[in-house]
Amino acid sequence: MDLDLPCVESFLVLAHEGHFGKAARRLNLSVAGLSKRLTRLEGQVGIRLVDRDSSGYLALTPAGAHFLSHCYALLRSAREARRSALEDREPPVVRLGIPGSPADHLSLTAWRTMVVAMAQVLPGCHLRACRVPYGRLEESLLTHRVDVLLSTGEFDHPELLAVPMMLAYRVLLVPAHHELAEAERLGPADIADLPLIREPTATPEWMAPWLLQDLRDLSETPVVDVRARSLADVQAAILTGVAVTIASATVTPLLNPGLRAVPLMGVPPTPLSAVRRRRDDRDEIIAALQTLKVLFAALAVNSLGTSCIAQPALVPVERL
Repeated sequence: MDLDLPCVESFLVLAHEGHFGKAARRLNLSVAGLSKRLTRLEGQVGIRLVDRDSSGYLALTPAGAHFLSHCYALLRSAREARRSALEDREPPVVRLGIPGSPADHLSLTAWRTMVVAMAQVLPGCHLRACRVPYGRLEESLLTHRVDVLLSTGEFDHPELLAVPMMLAYRVLLVPAHHELAEAERLGPADIADLPLIREPTATPEWMAPWLLQDLRDLSETPVVDVRARSLADVQAAILTGVAVTIASATVTPLLNPGLRAVPLMGVPPTPLSAVRRRRDDRDEIIAALQTLKVLFAALAVNSLGTSCIAQPALVPVERL
């Protein structure tokens, strides 16, 4: 026999109050809603449990009185079973999606800092880094492959919410022997004729800041398509001399020794956001966003006055 526990709880309150109206108010239900629960329970038990009339008077049937004597033990057993199951459950895991490869964006030290900070914000919760192909950023969230996506670019999907983490300055990545490798700074006009790498499977929105589309039309930019699974593939293409690329200055500490990162002036910083599903406001998701916010704020503060990697994005993390 399958019993609906909310119906059993409602029957227990009804027996205690002795009145449909009073019991319904206590349960925050309508009288009709309470009546439906009772009817469903009687159908599950297979016998009438209460007598009532239009005045709201209630009396338990003999079968109802016998059933009532077992209700407390039944509900107590159900609560103990749930508590026991929760004690054995695995700790919550937040899957952090990163375009390309986690090693493209986070050093081992930064990752360890995030894990420790996450444990302080929400003890028992774990972070797991997940590689996300450049062409499947939105898809990775919508199909629940990841819980939070760390990415640049715009996300206009109605089911997704982008929370700004920081504003990252852009740099030009060139081989160490390139004629512009020793330049202190470069402007858009200085690199107007340089072929830039484009990942053909990536969305146009994600590629836009790396092709300077916020400053000029794509038709004005010479591009070379390079299929890349990670930033390491992009760096390898640059080293062959096929083209150069624009990247976030946050990747500078992770560059191949054969490359140089030249700061770009007259180029506004690009936002780096943590994107989540709009309706997913679990405690561990909010904790992950808070952890990322603190980490990138520290990165921005540490970079000011030195390499100008980034500046903080002054947007609070909250349940939206």
